[in-house]
Amino acid sequence: MLKGIKIKSFAITLILVMSVTLSYAQYYSWGADPARLKWMESKGERASVIYPRSTERIGLTTLYLTEQIRPYINYGFTLPPLDIPFVIHPENMSSNGLVMWLPKRVEFLSSPSIDSYSMPWLKQLVAHEYRHAAQYNNLNVGFIKFLSYILGEQSSTIGLIFMPLWMMEGDATMCETQASSFGRALQPSFTLEYRAMGNIAEKYRNSDKFFCGSYRDFIPDHYKLGYQMVAHGNDLVGRVMANDMASYGARHPWMIISEGWRMKRLFGFSVKTLFRSTFSSLNTFWNDLPHVENSTSPTAAPARSSYTTYSDPVWVDGKIISLKKSLDEPSQIVALDPVTGSEQRLCFTGSVSTRPIYDKINNRLWWTEYRRSVMFEQKVKSSLCYLDLGNKLPRTANMQRKNILYPTPDDEGGLAWIEYESSGTYSFHHRLCDGTEHSFSILFGNEIHSLAWDNTTRAHYCIVTSDKGMHIAKIDSEHKLSPLTKPAYITISKLRAADGKLYFGSIASGKDEAHCIDLHSGKEYQLSASTYGSFDPAPTTDGHIVMTTYDSLGYYPAWQQAEKSQGEVAYSSLPRNVVNPPHTEWGIINLDTVSITPPQEKMSATAQKTRRYRKAATLFNLHSWAPLSYDPFSLSEGDITMNVGATVMTQNLLSSMQGFFTYGYSGKQGHIIKGSLRYYGLGPTISLNVSYGGHQNIYPVYTYNPDKHEIELPEAPTRGRYYSIGADLSFPLMFQRGYHTRYLIASAGWEFSNGLIANTGKLKFDDGISNVATIGYSRGLHLTQFSLTYQDMVRAAHRDFAPPWGVTASATYATNPHNGNFSDLVALYAKIYTPGFMPHNSLTLAVAYQNSFGGYKSNDAVSALSFKSTKLLPRGFDSSQIHNHNYMAMSLNYQLPVCYPDGGWQGILYFKRIRLNAGFDLARFQAPIFYQEGKVGHEWHNLHAYGGDIILDINLLNQPASATTALKLSFYQPSEGSFYFSAGVELPF
Repeated sequence: MLKGIKIKSFAITLILVMSVTLSYAQYYSWGADPARLKWMESKGERASVIYPRSTERIGLTTLYLTEQIRPYINYGFTLPPLDIPFVIHPENMSSNGLVMWLPKRVEFLSSPSIDSYSMPWLKQLVAHEYRHAAQYNNLNVGFIKFLSYILGEQSSTIGLIFMPLWMMEGDATMCETQASSFGRALQPSFTLEYRAMGNIAEKYRNSDKFFCGSYRDFIPDHYKLGYQMVAHGNDLVGRVMANDMASYGARHPWMIISEGWRMKRLFGFSVKTLFRSTFSSLNTFWNDLPHVENSTSPTAAPARSSYTTYSDPVWVDGKIISLKKSLDEPSQIVALDPVTGSEQRLCFTGSVSTRPIYDKINNRLWWTEYRRSVMFEQKVKSSLCYLDLGNKLPRTANMQRKNILYPTPDDEGGLAWIEYESSGTYSFHHRLCDGTEHSFSILFGNEIHSLAWDNTTRAHYCIVTSDKGMHIAKIDSEHKLSPLTKPAYITISKLRAADGKLYFGSIASGKDEAHCIDLHSGKEYQLSASTYGSFDPAPTTDGHIVMTTYDSLGYYPAWQQAEKSQGEVAYSSLPRNVVNPPHTEWGIINLDTVSITPPQEKMSATAQKTRRYRKAATLFNLHSWAPLSYDPFSLSEGDITMNVGATVMTQNLLSSMQGFFTYGYSGKQGHIIKGSLRYYGLGPTISLNVSYGGHQNIYPVYTYNPDKHEIELPEAPTRGRYYSIGADLSFPLMFQRGYHTRYLIASAGWEFSNGLIANTGKLKFDDGISNVATIGYSRGLHLTQFSLTYQDMVRAAHRDFAPPWGVTASATYATNPHNGNFSDLVALYAKIYTPGFMPHNSLTLAVAYQNSFGGYKSNDAVSALSFKSTKLLPRGFDSSQIHNHNYMAMSLNYQLPVCYPDGGWQGILYFKRIRLNAGFDLARFQAPIFYQEGKVGHEWHNLHAYGGDIILDINLLNQPASATTALKLSFYQPSEGSFYFSAGVELPF
């Protein structure tokens, strides 16, 4: 007989995986902004933008751009875009944008992307994210429209099932590209990986890995895949496929099981057929291009066992120092001997925002990293970091600045950098060796994307992006910015300088190549010629140019003679379009023709109404409901428990308040009412919780009657409905320090419930306890709890499923201050993560201890007036089988990847990775016992369990890598009872 079957409502789970994970990236909360921000709202004819008062220019510009593109944004769709608010988050340097649900809004991280192309960031965001609003409104028809009356805005997340994510993002990327002069999908780097892979249409029988990702191989993201398939598919059918998919799926919900069936019904071909047709066509087009041999030569380097990326090389004393990461290792800085190929790791890094650069005067490397603030998720800055060569420990410079970009040393011991303000403006700063600092601001609408110092001209140079494209500008000794080159819609990147020359990447030739400008003559030259592309050129002191060159295994270090050139580059406003086959033009507005700095009267006319956006007045926003009773917070943590009933959810547009209210009915517990609110706007998390329903908890005492040889308890009370009310205050502090991320969470909570507590004060002693049956119960339990948790984890590589190194520890104290007969609880827990014996293996050891003290004590009775922690129960046991008196437990687990199948039931179920875990659990505690004369004693009791888990990392219905779900099957033999089996799903939250 199997014990403890925990198959968590498989049918419900599969539905949730299909609907929740499909739209996961669209509706989760990004977290709150700093509490000090004062918010405004500007409304146009149909759109509205919510933004901090300090970023008015960004907010009004966003609204102006949405109004300009609105007449064109639904090209190919039947319905116009959804009326949806845009929310600007200006203090997060991790540039991004998302259309999100629950509630519906467009989230803009307005800080420009570090590695961008020749269109200003706000224009890119508007063209891409506003297209999603058009997609969603066209999905909101038929069955989905009907569901909106039943589910509220949740219905839209279900509607996303009818348009695959690759199609949504491909269509939005196509819109972004069509709305620019030489946009995102036309960049040579957008097709770089596919060009190097060869004919993937014939190479792989199962194409699912290109939709779902892989742990075995590098796979380009769904934006690149989606654009190619959408562009090719639209040309084949002569219309926008996404419009047909949105309309048909929402009106034929029984076709949910397969997007391939829907596509075959609509267009006459399946997803698989379209994939093969797309990449066969691309491969033919690329093979017909003239073959170009690399002008660079690879340096000696360690053999690459997996896809590897070297970037931003710099020459230091005969070695190449660069960033490196691979599928097997996280980001690090390495020193490579280009002659012998020997490589030394200098240090691990965090998430790098701008490139390392060498400071010869101080023998130091400078770079910047993204670092989240201690309390607010939407405050992420770019911090200045450095490594003194010879020291393996990187440091963070105390600059007392907000966002530092492109640190650039000079040859006199000074340091220059670019600083970004959340208002949308950049400024240049130069601190001389004597501590004197010079700075000036750069006008709004100009983005800075590199900074370099030239020792010959004694000047700084930078790359500027504006309405007219990209150009290189000079910052002279007077600290004035003046153009050096003429603006063009040609992407240039990674500027470096030395000896009167500027080195940078450019796509002028139609591929990514290394270029240089001779500052004496003013002429530009193309240095490299590449089969696929070359990047990040930097000069050496021995007459070479080092760079990275691409092949199918990634970016590898390469070099060539400095005097070697492919010829002078003539000015052009556009690059050559070499690697992109022609596609049907939409004929929509080109946002490059729309000024990002229009006259104030134009922006004022667009904003028909501007007012203060009151945070307090908008805290509650009931956006969704459901004819089921469940706890959305528990659902996001993997607890899938649902009952018949109804649930209403609230979340404000600033993501500082979330909550729900639910009513349900359970056969075991009867009527259940629950509600919870969580507020994040001040930094700490403030929670309020209420619950009603089920049966009251009982906390008895019991004795042993030696005459009757039986346990005696107080007379059973009439149990009423359980209710509770509580509040929690949590301070989640995050300390991001590059390779290490540390958390310190201090929390306090109070909860009152109507639990029934035995009246131990009424017990009478007459040669033992004589009235236990009549003492009765009093109502009311006050749980007051304090906890402190610490966690330190290092960054994991792509193939890691657990941190290679890490530790987590917690201490909890629980008490009932209202009743001195109720014992207190102390619970301790710690877990250590270490590498296994082979790459990507994980060995973990967890230990726990809990003990109750104080409260009612007697040699004649056992008291159950105590709390109990369920932390680290041996698998196969539950909390009723342990006692909290000197409870000690440990759990040892060894987990390893068995294989990476990268296959399965095509289009339905994709097996990405199979893992095995061997586990052993041991627990020991003192259990109360009664001796024959009725006296109470304690004896040690031992529990253990051993067995293993099979973990299947899977993707359903061709969903992307972010939706990978773990199906866990557990098999354990406990020391007591029968064999234990459980099955569960770990959703990708």
